[in-house]
Amino acid sequence: MSSLPSGLEDRVHDAESLARFCTSSSWVAKTTGRIKHQAFLPAPDDDTSVYRVSGMSPVEISSHAEKHFVDPENQPHKHHGAAIVEARNVRAAGIDTLAHEGPPRHANLRGWPRHADPELQKSKRKEVATIIADKASFLAKS
Repeated sequence: MSSLPSGLEDRVHDAESLARFCTSSSWVAKTTGRIKHQAFLPAPDDDTSVYRVSGMSPVEISSHAEKHFVDPENQPHKHHGAAIVEARNVRAAGIDTLAHEGPPRHANLRGWPRHADPELQKSKRKEVATIIADKASFLAKS
């Protein structure tokens, strides 16, 4: 295995914890803290951006977000915390997790269902995102 600039292996292991920074408060149920499927839906490029956070404390995860989860002007993105899920749960839903460093520890969830019918594609992606979200826990921003 080769090593990335962050020092992590280029292969994301099943037991690794992944953080999806929640840029919308609507991604988390206020009363229960349950993660909603919208948190994991892919961006227009068909990837979902996550960070590899195994071995990091909640304070370290928050600090990493402030430093590396930034906009093109290098300003921190506003976020409300992170949805934490293991790579094995993402893969069990049929989505792969691939290291993709630009920012350190960054990875992409890739392999979202595609279909010629946009409504069917949307439905299939929601179904998969729900499976992932059901396995995630919420880590409030510290």
